[in-house]
Amino acid sequence: MSADVSTPAKAIARPGGLVRLAKKVIRKPGYAVKALGRTLASRQFPAPEGRDFIAERIGVVSGVFTQVSGQTRGKGFGHGAILAPHAELLWSLVRDRKPARVVETGVCNGLSSAVILAAMDRNGFGELISVDLPEFTDPALNTEAFWEGKGGAVVPAGREVGWLVPAELRGRWTLQLGRSSVLLPAALAGGCDIFIHDSEHSYENQMFEFRLGWDALRPGGVLVATDINWSNAFDDFCRQVRPRRQFVDHSCCLMFKR
Repeated sequence: MSADVSTPAKAIARPGGLVRLAKKVIRKPGYAVKALGRTLASRQFPAPEGRDFIAERIGVVSGVFTQVSGQTRGKGFGHGAILAPHAELLWSLVRDRKPARVVETGVCNGLSSAVILAAMDRNGFGELISVDLPEFTDPALNTEAFWEGKGGAVVPAGREVGWLVPAELRGRWTLQLGRSSVLLPAALAGGCDIFIHDSEHSYENQMFEFRLGWDALRPGGVLVATDINWSNAFDDFCRQVRPRRQFVDHSCCLMFKR
């Protein structure tokens, strides 16, 4: 799998790099040194082949959310879509490694799911299992309480969870709705080649998912850890298992199972 070698100049210029990092540092000054080290040690995983698909899907969800307004827990509604460089990372991982089985937590409107499934379609191989506890703009559809630290990512009125996934790509997809603490053990029971954490980013849930996902990975598998800056779970987990790591930016890291 190809990766762009990082330089300080590239790290500063690219999405998810130092410009974005500076905003985090203002909010969490003590995080600065750690985040700087991660950013300067990061690599990009470009996927030119998937760039048009990713841009089109981001354009669609962004357009829909120009008509969405409101708040939840004091945070403005948002589409919660992954950054374009992270989307290219997922495309690159799937195309290069040709996984038989990918398990992800966190779907919302479905950009990451759409990207994974589109790459699998190019491979002609693989299945995706997605686990999500969605939040809707319509409070009547929200049947469970959400973590107080959750951001404003929501599914808008008139849309279903994962609506960004085109109908023709859904044959390889199993979507399970509910808490990962309940659904993930069974979803991972058969093992997986790639596990992606992108659901609740509390310390407890991140540690739970990292441990369960890591144990389920087949030899040579990859764990994609997102929003690792939200808690100390990533650092504590790495001290325990000592995986081979590759930072994508200060908030995302790949962990490779030998």
